[in-house]
Amino acid sequence: MIDLHCHILPGVDDGSSSEEESCRMARLAVESGVTAVCATPHCNVPGCFDNYRTEALEERFLCLARLLGERDIPLRLYAGMEVYVTPETPRHLREGKLLTLGGSRYLLVEFGFEAPFSFAQRMLEEISAAGAVPVVAHPERYRFAQEDRGCLLRWIEAGWALQINKGSLFGRFGRRAARTAHWCLGEGCMHLIGSDAHSPYRRTPWLEDARSYVAEYTAPEIADFLLEENPRHMLENAPIRPVLAQF
Repeated sequence: MIDLHCHILPGVDDGSSSEEESCRMARLAVESGVTAVCATPHCNVPGCFDNYRTEALEERFLCLARLLGERDIPLRLYAGMEVYVTPETPRHLREGKLLTLGGSRYLLVEFGFEAPFSFAQRMLEEISAAGAVPVVAHPERYRFAQEDRGCLLRWIEAGWALQINKGSLFGRFGRRAARTAHWCLGEGCMHLIGSDAHSPYRRTPWLEDARSYVAEYTAPEIADFLLEENPRHMLENAPIRPVLAQF
């Protein structure tokens, strides 16, 4: 499996707090069947985390990759970020301040959970115009999507990708998020599942339970599609399809 949403980079956000925690997260991921992970620290969160693309931040990715090699942890590490969308985000993208997923055209983005739909729509359009394919992190957690799930179908039609959180399938983020995540799974309105892991203790990078759940709830080939095929295509900068267009 490949996890494209993981806060495994140590000491930069509310995820891993140390190299040791990062190694524990990496081992958990490997034990659950994950072979590659994209480290996606929070970026552009007002008053909390900047984490724009700098030499210092890129060195942190390299240091963690070296550490995993030194510890003989067979997990391939890619660089990325989870960008909190503000009106400046399209400009930041054009200026090269943001890291896409593994250097691809795909940019992982998130919104405030109470953000207006009109703002999210406008920003996704502007991000697309700036040259990236938006990958919307945990859309099931946004109030506007919980109240009008049809907007997610329209986003898929626009060519934007939807990444559902593993935890939402198990009720980790409340009933509304769980219902929306299950609707997305049932309707095929999604492209990939990510762990959104923040530690080796709670919200972990263990993905085998998600794979087993999706395989039983839908079909094994859909689990493979969401957790292996589409994430791999994204890292290869290749086109991806939602479940509803594939099965």
